[in-house]
Amino acid sequence: MEEEILAEGAQLIWVLEQDQNAQPGTADTCLTFVAGRGSDAGLCVGDAETEPVAGVFDEAPFATGRGFDMIVRRSDMEILFVTDHGTPAGNDNLTGAEILDAVRDHKP
Repeated sequence: MEEEILAEGAQLIWVLEQDQNAQPGTADTCLTFVAGRGSDAGLCVGDAETEPVAGVFDEAPFATGRGFDMIVRRSDMEILFVTDHGTPAGNDNLTGAEILDAVRDHKP
């Protein structure tokens, strides 16, 4: 689904909040994680390296537990859509196809 999402004009940005050892994520550990799942699309960010304060994504109100998906308009960085995913109960856990639909629904 990555190629279809990119073809719709979205940019994939992978944010690693923590690695498998519960250590703060870095761009390098993010790249390793994403590549290990067969992806080479998108950019990687480590939450331990966010500026001006580390942990910005982990502390975000929409980060319920382990992760989230966000669609942001490039022109003004307005957040148009957010959904959470991971193992805690109550997370949305959208599929790639559902995220693609959200990208299409929230085009600026």
